[in-house]
Amino acid sequence: MPDSLKVDIVTTRNGKQDVVTYDYQTRFDKERPMALDVLLQAQATAIPDLAFRYGCRARNCGVCTIDVNGKPRIACRARVRDGDRIEPMATLPVLADLVVRRDGIARQMKGRLASAQRTNDLNVEAPEDYHALTACIECYACLDGCPMHARNADAPAGDAASAPGDGYRWGNPFSLLKLQMLRLDPCVTDAGKAAALDHAVDLGLDACVGCPGCKCGVGIDLKGKVVKELLNAAGDRLPPDEAAADN
Repeated sequence: MPDSLKVDIVTTRNGKQDVVTYDYQTRFDKERPMALDVLLQAQATAIPDLAFRYGCRARNCGVCTIDVNGKPRIACRARVRDGDRIEPMATLPVLADLVVRRDGIARQMKGRLASAQRTNDLNVEAPEDYHALTACIECYACLDGCPMHARNADAPAGDAASAPGDGYRWGNPFSLLKLQMLRLDPCVTDAGKAAALDHAVDLGLDACVGCPGCKCGVGIDLKGKVVKELLNAAGDRLPPDEAAADN
């Protein structure tokens, strides 16, 4: 590997986008650096005001998620090559450079999770599928290509769906995962489980009918363990999959 590699870093200042080609200096032979390594070095040497987020550096927190060549990647674990392009997540509003506004997702779930009715019996074990879903690190990589979340971007200006500060109107795989966890939680009452399904339908579960599926940044089977389970539970409350019906 050469002593350096060139990476395009997309910056955003006052709503104006620019592309800076940064010459990353490798530190070890045959090194393919993580995207976060490139950003840290660029900030330390050439772009001192470069804005980006990171936390644990161990793929545990999800806050460093960016797009690499148009696809969401966790920056502390995504290796880059010469000529790669690093930019902010396309699925969330950009605040500055690689920093996106994430709070619209959390605000969307306000009240929907807290309202779940629970029993007082804590001496019960959750099923295996519940524990599988706890691996979520809230990286929001699953928003990429999601037809449900895309409805928020398609909303007209001034519509509640286009105001992330108030919480997005339409859901996404992350919000569905949280609701499915309620349905799997043995401490949640039947009424609470039913309410969780109601919330999933209200957030736009119908957009998942016929969707080929979503991809998780840490490998959770969102299609099989979340979306499919919710679609089956909702049944005839959702429109049929016309494509499947034609086949």
